[in-house]
Amino acid sequence: MLKDELQEIQGLYGSFSLSERILQKIWLQGDFDQSTLRTESGKRLRVIDPGRWNLLEGPDFLEAQLELEDVGVVGDVEVHFHLDDWHLHAHRGNPNFSDVCLHVVLYPEKGSKQTVITAKGTVPELLYLLPLLERDLEDYAVDDALLGLEQVEDAEWMLRFMERALDERRAILREGASARWARKVDFARKRVQGSSWREACHQYCLEVLGYARNRAPMARVALSHRIEDFSEGRVEVEALFAEERGRWRLSGLRPANHPRHRLAQYVEICRMHPDWPERLKRVLDDLDDFKGLDGSVTGDASLSSAAFRKQQGLAGLAERIAQEVFSGAISAKRLNTLVCDALLPLAQASGLLEAEALWWHWPAGDAPERLHAFLKQSQVIDRAEPFSNGQVQGAVQLMIER
Repeated sequence: MLKDELQEIQGLYGSFSLSERILQKIWLQGDFDQSTLRTESGKRLRVIDPGRWNLLEGPDFLEAQLELEDVGVVGDVEVHFHLDDWHLHAHRGNPNFSDVCLHVVLYPEKGSKQTVITAKGTVPELLYLLPLLERDLEDYAVDDALLGLEQVEDAEWMLRFMERALDERRAILREGASARWARKVDFARKRVQGSSWREACHQYCLEVLGYARNRAPMARVALSHRIEDFSEGRVEVEALFAEERGRWRLSGLRPANHPRHRLAQYVEICRMHPDWPERLKRVLDDLDDFKGLDGSVTGDASLSSAAFRKQQGLAGLAERIAQEVFSGAISAKRLNTLVCDALLPLAQASGLLEAEALWWHWPAGDAPERLHAFLKQSQVIDRAEPFSNGQVQGAVQLMIER
């Protein structure tokens, strides 16, 4: 069993590494749509228990508890990138895999393939994972990279980065951040093309309020209920929460991040300012284009975030958005994340302003403390160069490319 197998995935702006371990985590945590699972043979599937994660030889998960067509099944689960990995890893002749009852494969594949058979002649049910994912594959890679950063002090990629000159380190972060900005704008452009500015803001805001772990159920709530449902009192928090019961990921959440709290927060925003997307547009319309000296962040290495924020009055802009748009209901860190992950990409995609420099220099939102420590240790942040969203985004890109 190749427990640490890696695959290069082609993203929207380049490749990144995805390990088979990440696929295993997705299965273990149930981080996919389980509402209407069906195997490739057409059988209804319910996951009662994903099984014990096996880090030794043999199947990835042992003694999983499943229901197939309402019939209880206990067996092992094997996770792969491709269907043919079963044969490449010689599982057919390995008796350790005899009790595999479900083969979970990331990529759906067309055409005739070799039949997957165990050593005792049984054919495991097949479940394709990619169509069930509620987030981009890169999001899972980022989550895993951030977790690794929390646990490892001197990873090889960190040491290689630290050996470079300071100007090189900053240039690497700028380049990585620019790539992530392009992806976020592209995604936002698709959102705007498929709906109005008002609905795109509504959907994006709820998603970001859900954080990464509850982004998908928040997105479904946003699609099921228009902004008018919130502003005109046609929805109740408990009813919204109940709609996604069983899909919320609540373990380890701080009370302030609980979906009930975030839903209540959004209801209050819409009640106070039912026209908040239009208010946001008016605030952005008041701005001149935010650009570096040559029109981009990557070309303007000399302007520090401290100087940019002072020059452009970012503190005042942030206060206007906090109060005029969101009625003071969102904390500063969460608001910074909302601005950087959703509102500025939407503004750029809608043609309201050139927002990349603003996005780069904006204060970092909900970034892990270990990421802050890494950037400080790398000397890319100091009193003259405060912690900015661009540095966070560049560091994230660096981690997933390592």
